[in-house]
Amino acid sequence: MRRVLWVGVGVAITVVVVVRGRRILARLAPASLVDQATEQVNGLGERVVEIARDFRVEFAAARDAREQELMAALLAEGQEDPEAVRARRAAGRHARPSAAAAPTDDTDDVEDLLGYSF
Repeated sequence: MRRVLWVGVGVAITVVVVVRGRRILARLAPASLVDQATEQVNGLGERVVEIARDFRVEFAAARDAREQELMAALLAEGQEDPEAVRARRAAGRHARPSAAAAPTDDTDDVEDLLGYSF
């Protein structure tokens, strides 16, 4: 409990020092110094935004490339691309393109979509 008390005292002293220090700095600093500091902070903010934007673009490209690598590694030999299956489903055609050549049996369309049955 004493530690919490001393941490609170330390936080309070820090807040008081920072607030009073800013008041003194604002009173004693020339306007040109304040303007220069403001410009530097604004420039820094613009650079941070630019770096974040570049990071996001590079991350998305790397993520998409890695997704393609993983898809290629995970798909079984002869298995269709999932994007082609999704496009067919969206178009309303649930059967595989080679389904016409395959022998007909009494399995559901759902089993054809899933690629396995129980």
